[in-house]
Amino acid sequence: MSAEDELLLLARGRDSQMEAALGAMLIESPALLGRELRQDLSRQFDYSRMKDTYGRVPQLTAVEGALNELKCPGAEFADGGRLLFDIQLEDSQRGWLLKRFRFHLHLPPSRSIGMVRIHLNPKIWHDPLRIPRCHLHVGDSGAHVPFPIMHPRLILSLICEHIEPDFGVSAEQGVP
Repeated sequence: MSAEDELLLLARGRDSQMEAALGAMLIESPALLGRELRQDLSRQFDYSRMKDTYGRVPQLTAVEGALNELKCPGAEFADGGRLLFDIQLEDSQRGWLLKRFRFHLHLPPSRSIGMVRIHLNPKIWHDPLRIPRCHLHVGDSGAHVPFPIMHPRLILSLICEHIEPDFGVSAEQGVP
């Protein structure tokens, strides 16, 4: 077996694990997830990490058929950063399945890194060797760094409590 074949085998194994994790992650309902995300963003405001979230909370819309989307047009952090995200969920016989998400964190101009993006692409949009289904981008880079499949609430927490305060902050600047 060639090295390329071995790498493809490893990538397909990682892909199968991601699909299994996605299949096991059932969401009770898009409306409930939207309320939970709004509560999570409000908690960030209570901790003084975000500016007022009023009007910037996830809105639920039906896209087509059994597909629903939660979209947040831009929650603002106290330091000037912004978070935009959208999450697509599909109704199935077993419950609501996570189909796609995009979290875009725009960091303040004082940071050495301007943006962090976390994406879960639809199954048809990825190549297991080049573009993992769930991946992270740093800055404007086209690199697709594999990222673990997580519930959207965990991703939101990770972004608000760890990535936003720490990413692109040099040791001299310190962490707020």
